[in-house]
Amino acid sequence: MALYKVVLEGTCQGQAVDNILYYRNGIGVDISGFTVGGTKEVADAVKAIVWPALKQVVPSQYELMQISSYVYNDTTFELLYQNPFTLGVQENGVMGGDSIKGAARCAILKFILETHAVLVDGPRPPKKGYLAIGPLTDENVLADGALNLAGGKNILWDALCAVMANNVETILPIPAVFYPVRVHMDKVGVIGKLKITSFTDVQAAVMRHFTSWRRSRQPEN
Repeated sequence: MALYKVVLEGTCQGQAVDNILYYRNGIGVDISGFTVGGTKEVADAVKAIVWPALKQVVPSQYELMQISSYVYNDTTFELLYQNPFTLGVQENGVMGGDSIKGAARCAILKFILETHAVLVDGPRPPKKGYLAIGPLTDENVLADGALNLAGGKNILWDALCAVMANNVETILPIPAVFYPVRVHMDKVGVIGKLKITSFTDVQAAVMRHFTSWRRSRQPEN
């Protein structure tokens, strides 16, 4: 039916911290290019299911300001409606530790993808995907750069991996199920904006043992 991009828009110490999730199907319907459904439902589902797990592994300095969702045609990958649905959150993380000295590290959640991909004029399908979760406080990174999993933190990270790899759904006001996917993007046009050209279903998600620094990426179209 549709492909959804869900942006978790947060801040930490005055800097924007965004994470982008993708889902397919749901209840998205394009009627003459004007009426699109599903953006509210997928945002509601992510807030109700994904955010409770994510907030356990990000520090209190991180605040999730809002969740914005966009809907694309799942055949052409063209944006169906320019304005996103935006759901206000304004809630902070709860992971212990409050010291962030210098450039903050992040945890890397790696997606394991199915072998079958959906392509539209794309040179290659996505073979992998990841999310950079953070920033992490110093207390949650070991001296060698490994993710600190002591004190039951491994359970919190495992729970986050589970919700990132599973479907999210709503019951009210409209029943809807959204299936997690990762996308591949290519540069298009004169200015080389990124456009989705293929997507693949998520099979599982795992945490990398070592933390990393997040590199900037070119904005998506």
